[in-house]
Amino acid sequence: MPATDNQQQPRYKVHVASDDEFKQALRIRVHVFVEIQKFPLDEEVDELDKTATHLVITDARREVAAQVVGTLRILKSPEAAKFGRVVILPEYQGQGLGKLLMQGAEQYVAECSEYGKYKCTKLGSQWDKRGFYESCGYEARGDVYDDTGCPHIWMYKPIVCNTNAVE
Repeated sequence: MPATDNQQQPRYKVHVASDDEFKQALRIRVHVFVEIQKFPLDEEVDELDKTATHLVITDARREVAAQVVGTLRILKSPEAAKFGRVVILPEYQGQGLGKLLMQGAEQYVAECSEYGKYKCTKLGSQWDKRGFYESCGYEARGDVYDDTGCPHIWMYKPIVCNTNAVE
């Protein structure tokens, strides 16, 4: 469900990134994961970006063009559709946009034939972010593992069809 402003127009929209929006998404990822969280740049932007589906959430209030305020990528793993590089710009955090982005990604996977063989989604959550994913319905499984010096845990959620389409 899109977030709306006072005119009842969707203020935020989750959709597959255009080429320009993908460039904006990469800048957000570098800003948050590399500049703020101090992950190495060569680990953040990788070869998997070439084959991933990239979703963005945009703020439609912009005069000229919608601004990308968050992103994630979807990969195909052997057992699940894998979400990764989930991020919302810091100044937009705390407004429910992360949940909106996750719901949009879950819906996209549920409705896209490319992911039809999968029964669940998974993601590797930073240990201190797992509460957010639990609030989105994800369940932690397995042991904590190290990813570039940061503790992570695998989290899973069954795929359920929804009626709101992601463009």
